[in-house]
Amino acid sequence: MGAGRPSLRLLAVLLTVVLPPLVAFALLTDAEPAWIARLGNGTALLIAVGAAAIWAAVVSVVAARSLAAEARSMVELAERGVGSGNDEGRATGDDGLSGVQRRLASTLEDRNRQISDLAALVRSAPIARDAPAVAHAMVAGARQVTGDPTWLLAVLRVDTGRDLTPGVYGPDAGSPPEPLSEVHRWASTAEVGSGSRGARLAAGPWGAFSVIDVAAGEELRAILLAPWEGRPDPSPAELNLFGLLGQHAATAIEHAMLYTRLRVQTDELNRMAAVQTDFLRGITHDLQTPLTSIRALASELKDSHGVDTAARIDLETIAQQADRLRRMVGQLLVVSRLEVGELTPRQEVFRVTPLVRRTWDALRATEHGFDLQEMGPAHLVVADPDRLEQVLWALMDNAIKYSPAGSRITVLIATSAAPAGDRLISEISVRDAGAGMDAGTREHAFEQFF
Repeated sequence: MGAGRPSLRLLAVLLTVVLPPLVAFALLTDAEPAWIARLGNGTALLIAVGAAAIWAAVVSVVAARSLAAEARSMVELAERGVGSGNDEGRATGDDGLSGVQRRLASTLEDRNRQISDLAALVRSAPIARDAPAVAHAMVAGARQVTGDPTWLLAVLRVDTGRDLTPGVYGPDAGSPPEPLSEVHRWASTAEVGSGSRGARLAAGPWGAFSVIDVAAGEELRAILLAPWEGRPDPSPAELNLFGLLGQHAATAIEHAMLYTRLRVQTDELNRMAAVQTDFLRGITHDLQTPLTSIRALASELKDSHGVDTAARIDLETIAQQADRLRRMVGQLLVVSRLEVGELTPRQEVFRVTPLVRRTWDALRATEHGFDLQEMGPAHLVVADPDRLEQVLWALMDNAIKYSPAGSRITVLIATSAAPAGDRLISEISVRDAGAGMDAGTREHAFEQFF
């Protein structure tokens, strides 16, 4: 009961149990025909059955020991893998393994290799490349994982033809896809001969094919297929592996298409941002020149002889509004540069109090009172004075617009410790007597154009 197929060994055990008792009974009956008459039919039958039972028990014990030893060797093989030393007392081959064990070890080793190759394919999926390059890479990966050089990828439908063209893709990234044929369309819809979800064996007028679905929502419909005529049907384990391969291929191609679209959209947004910045720069330059001329002419006329007091006030207003428009044009350019990330604030050391006073004086809000309060120790700040003045101008101008005439506007300068506790932060608060904002408005206060 050494090496051999399990079915043959089982047949040998059955024959060993049945044939010897029958042969012995026949020989005994032929040699001593009178013994049955002397013992009686019942007694002779009982003796024969008992002897056969004893013989069957002896053979069963011997066979069970042999099968148990082989089962233990298979368990040990699964635990230690192939390549360990020979076990004493088991000489079924040069490596101490039976034929079944060697076949099982070879199958396990091949399956482990396929899983390892599939994991490597998942890690190295080139989704940063265009979708056709990824399609070629998936075919090459399928051939490597399965060890079969006949796999092809048939892309049947894609949502956007710019990303991936329908056709048949091979492993060579330099070759264009071949046209689809009736074979590929039939294979994608053929009835299942045998298989599982995602992978199947399809047989029809064009032969037998292993087919793997590669689908991602409504955007991608494709199949991986290989001729399977004359081969054994794929095992359930192989079909499960094929299904995993199809899922990975679908994910990789879908990600590549999304990456390509995102890259195109990003390039377009960058181009539009550059156009917007150039436009605003041109507009800023074109508007600054006439505003400067208006400001200069208003100042010159105001200082001229023969201009009455009312006219001087009007000319002063014109000059102030020209300055205000110039600042607004400058702010427009700053906002544009902020949106595209091109604005780099300067870092200077200065006092905040003179900057606040200068900004308030430039507003010329004579109908409002003004209080500037400092709390805590006198200090210097590190910031961009131009950007700070721009923010202060917007806040105090807003306070002037929405506060009743005759009310007072207060600017409070204080210091507080930073969260890390290693430095101080200068806090500037602008308070007015306006209506303020409710909770719903405050949630949207910093949204653009709100």
